Formats: sequence, structure tokens, C-alpha cells
Amino acid sequence: MKLKKLVLLIALASGVYSAHAMAQDTNATAATNQLIYPTTRVHQQQQDHFLYGEYGRPSNYVSASGGVLDTSERPRPDDGVDHYFDETVVDKYRWLEEIDVISPEYAKETSADRDRNYIGTRLENEVPDDQFDNRTLKALQTVGEKTSSEVNDWVNAQNAVTQAYLNSIPYYDQIRQNIDGLMDFEHQIRKSKFDQLGELYLYRGVDGYTRLRYTDLSGNQRIIFDEKTLSEDGRVVIADGDMHPSKDGTYVALIMREGDTDTDKYYIQVLDSRTGDMVGQRINHINASSMSIFWADDTKFYYATTNGGWPEVHLRDVTQPRFNDKIEVARSHLTSWIGDIWLEGDDNRYMVIEHTTPVDNFYIKDLQTGRYYRIHNQKHYNKKYHKADSFTAGFLARYVHFDPKTLDVMFISEENNPKGEILKINLKTPNRREVVVNAPSSYDEILSAVWHDEGDGYFLIKYSKDGTHRLVLTDARGNFLEDISPSDAGNADDLRSVVAGKDTSHGDKEALDSLEVQDNYVSFRYFSTITPRTIYKYSPTKREFIDIRRRDLHPFVSENYETKNITYTSKDGTNIPMVISHKKGLVLDGKNPTVLYGYGGFGVPSDNAFRFDRAVWLEHGGVWATAHLRGGSELGEEWHQAGKRLNKMNVFDDFEAAADYLIDKNYTSSDYLAISGASNGGLLVGAAMTLNPNKYRVALPEVGVLDMLRHADNYHTQYWVAEYGTPFDSRAMYDVLRGYSPYHNVKAGVCYPSTIVMTSKRDDRVTPSHSYKFAAALQEHQACDNPTLLHAAEIHGHGARIWVDRKDNYQIVTAFRLHEMGITDIPTNIYRPTPEELKGEKWLAEEAQESAETLRKQQQYRQNLENQ
Repeated sequence: MKLKKLVLLIALASGVYSAHAMAQDTNATAATNQLIYPTTRVHQQQQDHFLYGEYGRPSNYVSASGGVLDTSERPRPDDGVDHYFDETVVDKYRWLEEIDVISPEYAKETSADRDRNYIGTRLENEVPDDQFDNRTLKALQTVGEKTSSEVNDWVNAQNAVTQAYLNSIPYYDQIRQNIDGLMDFEHQIRKSKFDQLGELYLYRGVDGYTRLRYTDLSGNQRIIFDEKTLSEDGRVVIADGDMHPSKDGTYVALIMREGDTDTDKYYIQVLDSRTGDMVGQRINHINASSMSIFWADDTKFYYATTNGGWPEVHLRDVTQPRFNDKIEVARSHLTSWIGDIWLEGDDNRYMVIEHTTPVDNFYIKDLQTGRYYRIHNQKHYNKKYHKADSFTAGFLARYVHFDPKTLDVMFISEENNPKGEILKINLKTPNRREVVVNAPSSYDEILSAVWHDEGDGYFLIKYSKDGTHRLVLTDARGNFLEDISPSDAGNADDLRSVVAGKDTSHGDKEALDSLEVQDNYVSFRYFSTITPRTIYKYSPTKREFIDIRRRDLHPFVSENYETKNITYTSKDGTNIPMVISHKKGLVLDGKNPTVLYGYGGFGVPSDNAFRFDRAVWLEHGGVWATAHLRGGSELGEEWHQAGKRLNKMNVFDDFEAAADYLIDKNYTSSDYLAISGASNGGLLVGAAMTLNPNKYRVALPEVGVLDMLRHADNYHTQYWVAEYGTPFDSRAMYDVLRGYSPYHNVKAGVCYPSTIVMTSKRDDRVTPSHSYKFAAALQEHQACDNPTLLHAAEIHGHGARIWVDRKDNYQIVTAFRLHEMGITDIPTNIYRPTPEELKGEKWLAEEAQESAETLRKQQQYRQNLENQ
């Protein structure tokens, strides 16, 4: 970048941070004096506030004899020096851990404190020694609200430099216009019609906020719910993006959240559909992992709650006071989060409860007798999962079908084979298990299935294969009939069976146009990097698709792009799947701007979904590659185990080999290759760019775990230690962590890729100090002109959820990647198909017919009113 474009940056960085300039200045300027970063001091003699108890760590420890030791008078001095086995590690930027936003879950505040302050860091009100000599009691005092600190001022100065740099990119605003063109459209979420009420229409507006519109029987319309009006900052929104109307539509329940962080509150509120008025008190103690509602009738619904941290299922009657809610499923019957609940049988006698223990499982409760039926094999659970890690990519029982008349239950189990097979039991004799569909031979794993009760019966089965999903139709005995998967490499969900005259309405009805079903079919939603969610309806008896239509009407021309699924060889000879997407007719000249994305951890598979950031990149001529690395669960739990703890280096080797493949096949070169990942994927990017800095042009580690020697001394780490290990576990574990820890592998004299380290000040899952310290180290040691910037969002948590925040992120990463690669040709007039063009003639004809019928009914209703 030319020097004249950086005058603003130099002036800005010098002025903003002058108040905190320190004598010990380790990185006042970049290597060429072109880009001036905020002054970052090194660590001085302080207390380690995480270990001291200031951030919620208990300071009273139980001694070996059972007594209580008070450590409050002996705070641990922290000089930024740590000792591991026979090595000493100096943590120069330890002071950046003194962040201003710590989750209230870990700050020992009273409920009144939490109402006054979102969070406090230091406990401002000292407790007199003659009253309490105990840090735990002191922690119950009021936490003073802090608006600024040395760390916060430093972060603000970093943000100012980053934003000035981004603003200097000539096409920065044009990128935003292109993003707006892709994302600014009205999206129908759900439309429900009721004979005695009218219509409820839930949609996301052009501005990204969700609204609920009610149309009465006369055709009068009103907005009865608007997210944008709920809070000044627009962050009180529908948590699950859906509505839950009662059977007759009189009431509608909404699951809400009050912010973007993990510890912001979730609750249920019920509205009168005609007026939009709130009915009764809101229901608190809803967990992000247990968002489930099922209406039993016109006034009662079941919901999952986590009161006291344990899952329960309650029955709410909206006509009664809140305290009368019946506990239908007590915590003693559940061990983890509830995934979904619904009722089966003509008389709603049986309740199905899906949950994790810590792996997928479900129970059936007879509401008439109160009996619970365990579906899984308890011996298998005791042997494999009773003491399993928090993130284990296995499963005990996944629901397929339950016949409440015969009491036959079909489910997917891995008790006999880790790839899974479909078993059948009868609730009268649950220990007698019959194999209906054998474990797959040509696929990696059975993920889900649905039973279609037409003729002798069929199964629609979703398999995993090389990181993608395959849809297979079989007969009732599991014999292969047809692979009905779409051609592009992607993912499927919401498998459903629809039989005319039978109720298959539990769960998500997005695959259904109406509950008045006339055709028999199986359906699924499919999406890929280049294809928004599309609903496929297939007739097993006709052996053909009877309808295919795009569910999400994003103005994106999928036909201009292609995607392919390949495998490449990693360092140790393991074959790794990767999905590559780009424009059709791509010239393989090694000069295509390319993003390599990965995750590789916690047994979480990387998806191949349509996402706006990927679509924007493709529209700007880019290649998007998703590598399905070890550490995920794409090929089962063994794939996960091969990428955790002592095996973690496999993940980074897999990622490097993916980059080599893209370069060797001339998709790109090191000058045009960017790497991206978030959370554990942020660790992946940080490790990749420090272990092989010359291989990548741009690096974007987002909300990453970047200090692997201190990660267990931050909060929320009880879930991580089983995945990563700690440096104190063993010398071997320390050597592995030290060998790839991004923060500890930044070296002087090395040219690192152009980098923006991205985080959020309110991230309460991965503390932002990981990103702060990593950015400071990069700025100190960078040996070339490539910028090493920090961007810390002000409000959102572990990732952007609000529409405008997501747009901001997409703008930053897209513009920065292209600019650092030297790309100057940016499209300015991207063709955007209209919703009518995307719907096609059949859909439009159905809508016209539906509108005409609705208008006729409204006219008839008004005429009847006049005649009364």
C-alpha cells in the first residue's frame, strides 16, 4: 500500500493511544514504518486475576485434611513467567487478559448485581477486614460498572487503525453494496392458516429483522410482532427463528433471546394472535441447547427448561397462572440437553423426548401410565459413554419411527457397528432387537432416516460420505432402491414422510406447503456452497421427483457455479475429503483468489452449506474450499479421535496438505491463498500461519483459542481440556501444545501473511484476550509490510448473529482478502434474480390459485357478517 494512503493511519494511531503510551514500547512501528500500531507495553509485576479469584474462581480451597484454606491474604503474584517441566515461558502480554467483559456466570454476583450491570471485572467494593476476610464473600458485593480501562483503550485504538486501513481500500464501499444486494430481500419463514382465525405469516424483512403479520378472516392485516421495536440496539430477537402457533392459532409462542452471547437470557413469551398482546408471564430458564415447544391442544404446550441447570419438560396452560405449570419430565430422567419433544398417537398418549447423554438419544413416555421407555442399550452406554468426553461424536439412539398402535420403534444405533444400523424393538419387549437396515458398506455412517408408510413401506436414509450427505431410498427390508441425492456436494436435513390422511406434523413443517396433503411423498431439504436450501419431494411409488423448489429465495444465480468433492493425501498418507466451489469455466492458472476453510475439532463436522460470506466470495471471482479435517466427525468418532489431544498435529498437517493440493492443481498459489476459520477453526488458522507463514497470503483467525498454554486458566475451559489437554498433563502433552500454540510460535524475523485477528469484546466462550495477545505478538515480530491488524466487535458474542453485524463481518473479510491479494477488478452490477424468477411458473400458479381462494373466502366471510 502506498505511503500517502497511510497518513491517516499514522495520525490516528499516534493520537488515539497517547494516553497509555508506555516506556517499554516493543512494537511502536511496523517493519517499514508505514503502518503505526498502538503502543503495547509488556507485562509488569501484577496479580494473576484469573487465579486470584477476581473473575469468579473460588479462593477457598479444601485442604487434604478436609479443612478450608483461605488464600485471599496470599494472592498469587504474576510476573508473566510460567514454568512447565524444565522449561520457562515468558508471557509478555499477560496484562491483556484483564478484559472488561467476563460472563456473569463466572463472576459471583447477586441477581440484583446482574440486573444493574451486565458484568464487572474488578470487584470494586472492598470488604472491611473486620467483617469478612474471605474473597468468596467479597465476591457477593456489588460489582462496579466500568466503561473504560487500559485494555479497552488499547483495543479501541487497534480498532481505529484497522477501520482506517479498511476504509482506505478503494472498493470497500462497493463490497458492501454487493453484500446488500445479496442479503436485502424479504424471506418467508412460515405461513400458517387457521379456519377460525385467519393467517399468521412470519417473515424476515429487508432490514434483517423478523416480523409476524396477522391477517384476519376479512382480509385485514396488522403486524403483531416486530423484533426491531423490542430494544434500542435491536438485539432482543427470536432465538430459533421460528414461531409456534397453538392448534387453532389463537396463541403463538416465541422463543426469545436478549443478546448475542452464550450467557444472555433466553425465554418464551406467548402472544394473542389477534392483538399481539402478551399472554401471561414470560417463561425463563430456557437454554440455547434446549429450545423446544409442542402444543398439545389450543391452550396447552410442552416446553423444555433448564431451571437450576438441569433439563425438565413442563406443561404450560396459557389460561392459568405460571406457577401451575406441571413438570411432565423430571430432571431425574434426563442427563443432558433436550433436543426436541412431541406427542404421538391419536390421543397424544406418548411423548417422545430427544436429548443427549452426551450423545444423541431419546426416550418415550406413556403419559397415561407415567412409564418411561429406554430405547438405547444401557450396557453399551455404560461401557462407552458413561464417562465419555463432553464432545463425543457417537450416538446411542436416533429416532426413525414410532407406531403408537403396535408400539414398534425403529431407530439408528451404533451398539453393534460404529457406522450405525437401523434397529426395531417393541415397547412390550424392549430387549428383543431386530436389525432392519444393516450398517452401510459404501458409505461412512447412517446419520438419520425416516419411515414412509406406503405400500410395504420405504426408508429414506441420509448417509455421510466423504464429508457430504447422500440420500438413499430403500425398501422395508433395507434393500437399496435408488440414490436420489442432488448432483452438487452438499448437506441435507429435515427428512420427512408425508402420507395423505396421516398426521406427520410434529417438528418443522418447512417441507410442507399445507397440512392438506393430497400426494404421498418423502421430502428433504438440500443445500450446498452454491445452492440455497431447496426442498425436494420424491414419490417412492412413482420413483420420481414430484416437486423441486428453492426454499430460500436468495438472489443468487446458482447455475453460474459448480462444486466438486475430491480427496487428497495428508502427510501420513490419510485420504482427506475436500469440497471445492467456483464459477463454471474457471481457468486453472494459479491466480484465482481462494479461501481455504476448516475447523477440525470437537467432533463437529464442517458443513457445505450455502452461506452469504461464501456466496459473496464466489460472486467476486473466488474459489471456496472446505477441507474436512480430522478432529471433526465427518467419518465418525475415530475421525474425531485422530485429531484431538496428542493427535492434534494431524489437523494442521491435513490443512497444510489441502493448501498444497489447491496449489499443485493450479487452483491458486501462495500469492492468492487465504485461510479462514473460527473458534477452534481460529486456532487452526493461527497454527497454520505460524507453522507455515510463507504458504498463505491472507489469514483471518476469528474468535480463536490462540494461547494453548493458558487456555485452561480462562473460563469455559471445562469443555476444552478433554479436547486439547493441558500443558501439565504430561511432558508429551506440553510438547504438543507448545509446538502448535499460535501465540507461542510467533517468531522475530518472519514475514507473516496479511492478517486480521478477529474477536468480540463480549465473547464469553473464548475470551478475547487470546486474540489480543496474538495480535500484539504479530505486531511486535512482523518482518515485512503485510499488515497484522486486530478487529474486536463491540457488542456481539462468539460470532455475529444480528443481520447488520454479519454484513459488517462479510464486508471486512471479503474486502481485506481481495485487497491483500492485489485484486482490483470488482463487480459493480451483479445480476439479482427476482423472487418471481426463482419461483418459476408452477409455484407462481399455485400462489395465484391460493390467493384467489383466500380472497373468495374473505369475501364470503364479509358477506356472512353483513347478513347477520
